[in-house]
Amino acid sequence: MRVTLLIDSLGSGGAERSTALMLPYLRERGVDPSVIVLYAAEGNEDAVRDAGFDLQVLQSARLIARVRELRHVIKAERPDILHTTLFASDQIGRLAAVGTRTKVVSSLVSTPRRSARTSTGIGPAQWKIRVVNAIDIVTSHLFVDRFHAVSQGVATAFRTKYRLPARNLSVVERGRQATELGEKSDERRALVRQELGIDSSAEVVLAVGRHDYVKAHTDLIRAISQLTASRPKITLLVAGREGPSTADIKAEIEAIDGLRNHVRLLGYRADIADLLAASDVMALPSLLEGTAGVALEAMAVGTPIVSTRLDGLEGILIDEHNALVVPIGDPPAMAAAIARLLDDHALATRLAQAGRKDFLDRFTIERAADGMVAMYRDVAAS
Repeated sequence: MRVTLLIDSLGSGGAERSTALMLPYLRERGVDPSVIVLYAAEGNEDAVRDAGFDLQVLQSARLIARVRELRHVIKAERPDILHTTLFASDQIGRLAAVGTRTKVVSSLVSTPRRSARTSTGIGPAQWKIRVVNAIDIVTSHLFVDRFHAVSQGVATAFRTKYRLPARNLSVVERGRQATELGEKSDERRALVRQELGIDSSAEVVLAVGRHDYVKAHTDLIRAISQLTASRPKITLLVAGREGPSTADIKAEIEAIDGLRNHVRLLGYRADIADLLAASDVMALPSLLEGTAGVALEAMAVGTPIVSTRLDGLEGILIDEHNALVVPIGDPPAMAAAIARLLDDHALATRLAQAGRKDFLDRFTIERAADGMVAMYRDVAAS
């Protein structure tokens, strides 16, 4: 079976990382995968090429030209399935495959777009979100053979918002490589902290994600600012590329007296597992997520999690079982949950152990690959 995966890029985001990680496991299971991206980006491209996978970058820049270019590739290579991920690739792929024998699978990697508010402001205009959703709904109903939801929460949200028929929607949860991520240990924690220049007695909170509005880094910064007076050694590490919210993040840090001594913007990092091993808490303050790959990685490593209550993570992060879950856009609640984990070692250990068990039971890359291949075969045979 030949499957072409179309994604905006193979940069450092969660969907991009998941796509790159899956390729060798698909090949082991009898799938012949190739990848097409809309533009080149630093992150996972080299690893994909080094592993021997065909990776093409579309040369066109405009929508119609990209559709024509991709359509030419589809007709020449005749894949059984075109698997699209992220909005731009979804629209281009769906249009390009019209009239061909290639079936289209589209991944739903987050819950539907909506207007939301952080503690420092509101997001994109509602009319823009409505236009994007309307386009997505139309092409979804007309041109997609199967939808792949990365969690049951995402599936439920799209069935409700987009009125997708249940028969055309498959849930295949994301996976990560347990052996590559490793686990926490005192030695690993000490080594990584030494490399970062962080004292062994510091209380370290880690956030991972591109500087984007939906990641709500400013909410987390405000939460940390409420803890610095009583916790002078608390340190927030933010690992992620600069983006549309970088200016807001830096302004928030500068606006609060003394906060720059407690927040470090690390930029893009390829060693997220090591950072998790060095941290006391992983914080996820997002407004929207699907599975949130970093949550799976924290579960694998054994780092306790504080997360906002996200529809996409329903059934994955469970309050008081494997994480502490707080309302979206509520820095005081986030601060209280972080402080609770830092103060209660037994609670932090219990949540981390439960997260590790859940990861091994549900979220290994092998289990994800088995589910993906089963879905591909079902689509090809339908």
